[in-house]
Amino acid sequence: MKTEDLVWLTIGDKTTQKIIFQVILSNNKTVKLADWVVCNSTFDLEPGAFTLAPQILPIGPLLASNHLDDSAGNFWPPKSTCLEWLDQQPLCSVVYVAFGSFTIFDQTQFQELALALELSIGHSYGL
Repeated sequence: MKTEDLVWLTIGDKTTQKIIFQVILSNNKTVKLADWVVCNSTFDLEPGAFTLAPQILPIGPLLASNHLDDSAGNFWPPKSTCLEWLDQQPLCSVVYVAFGSFTIFDQTQFQELALALELSIGHSYGL
């Protein structure tokens, strides 16, 4: 890989590149605190990466639709009720999953994701 192909060097001006680099650096530090990281990919596409990082669970590909050219982001306004609900839950009883602003699940996909998470967590804790 050439250094000029690194993501933070391919976007915007020097200020934007520095900001993106700091965000990536912060994300990398945060990922080290997680037991698992769910990734929108498959083992078959990136076996080397998943072999080197066994805490990353590939569960994809997850698409917004069946047509790659028909994806659209959703920037929903934040809801304080979500944080209120989260504050009422017992410690360590919630799994946070983020798929970015371009992922839209139908009911079946959402249920499959929930089941996969349940099975993964249960397997991790010997349940």
